[in-house]
Amino acid sequence: MEEIEELRERIKLLEEENARLRLDRESRLSRDDKRLEEKETVSMEIEGIAGASEEGVYQGRLKPDEIKRYSRQLLLTGGFGVEGQLKLLKSKVLVVGAGGIGSTVILYLSASGIGNISVVDFDEVDLSNLHRQIIHKSKDVGLNKAESARRAVESLNPSVFFTVVDKPLTIDNALGLISSSDCVVDATDNPQTRYIINDACVISGTPLVSGSAMGTEGQLTVYNYKGGPCYRCLYPTPNLKEGSKSCADNGVLGPVPGLIGILQALEVIKIITETNAVMSERLLMYDSLQCSFMRIKKPPKQPLCPSCGTEPTITSMEESFAASEMARGPSSCSVTKTRPDLPDALSLSCEEYSRIRDRGDDHVLVDVRVEEQFELCSLPGAINIPLRSIPQEMEKLSDLAGGVKPIYCICRRGIASVSATNIIVENVKKYPKICSIKNITGGLAYWRTKIDETFPSY
Repeated sequence: MEEIEELRERIKLLEEENARLRLDRESRLSRDDKRLEEKETVSMEIEGIAGASEEGVYQGRLKPDEIKRYSRQLLLTGGFGVEGQLKLLKSKVLVVGAGGIGSTVILYLSASGIGNISVVDFDEVDLSNLHRQIIHKSKDVGLNKAESARRAVESLNPSVFFTVVDKPLTIDNALGLISSSDCVVDATDNPQTRYIINDACVISGTPLVSGSAMGTEGQLTVYNYKGGPCYRCLYPTPNLKEGSKSCADNGVLGPVPGLIGILQALEVIKIITETNAVMSERLLMYDSLQCSFMRIKKPPKQPLCPSCGTEPTITSMEESFAASEMARGPSSCSVTKTRPDLPDALSLSCEEYSRIRDRGDDHVLVDVRVEEQFELCSLPGAINIPLRSIPQEMEKLSDLAGGVKPIYCICRRGIASVSATNIIVENVKKYPKICSIKNITGGLAYWRTKIDETFPSY
């Protein structure tokens, strides 16, 4: 009897488990049927639109080749689909800078179906660009970057209307270019240009997607979007005393600007398709070495902001701080720096130094670049004492000079070496064995241009 009761209990449990499994299966089938029905609805909508008209997007319809090209985006649910694609095809986006960040922005926006893209960049493609500026190819070296980008886009998606602007973005042309755009992408690394872009975006009411990359880190945010803060809300005025930080001076790991550019392209798509969660209230920071993202809440729109505040003082480009001559400079990865001057008695041209080397005159050549740059390339016989170490190495310099050898300072572009020369001059009275000190004007860049074209450029 006990065995029979035990069997009955087991049968009861199995029947309950079977019933539960049947309900789970029916629930899954119901969810799958619902998803399939949604996709079939989208597909039927697409097919109906395609058959309705062959007149193209300007009649609010997609062409058959557009359906084929963008089909994976069209199958998306949640508000994108056909209407979202139509918004992309009708949109106009301005990208300032076709460098490391701009490359992936331009490629992904073109591939996604942005109908009209304008690219501002007056710089030329250089071999040193290619490790990160993937829109350009080796055969494009020497070609204008905006034109190179146009050719790449034409190959990728010939239906995109592409405008080349091969000149700097200035206070004279910024408002005209930006006011005719639905969204602007700041892909520059020039602080002064950022203010020009910001002020023109605020005046014209255009959203601004901003990104930057330096070294192994990058960041992204959106300004001037639906009452959100602008760039000047965070950084009211430029600091003209500091030189512009750029990838040319500080280096950058190739994939970092590429990733930031992809994220910017996504923000542009969200803005144009009116998707929620645009990065307007937060700043996204990326650390490639830690493979980490961090979102920081930005300050809200500032009532006293000179550009977008309640009583703005900048209501035209002429009133913008960017109207200074310093702000009329480059708009992408090219950054103009003012080369400091020294008295003639402390300066030596590359040609004069070349003759000194040819004669075999005794001297001390001090290369004041950082160790990483010195390892890339250097003139034979140079010793490396980075600028930051000059004050601590005065005794060493004194011993090297020995009361008879002149000291010549050199760097990459003749900027850091001026500072090094000044430091040595200021301390020379304490070290009588330093008999002569001069800066080699223009640095290794001038040396390559005027003396040795085979010297590496970076």
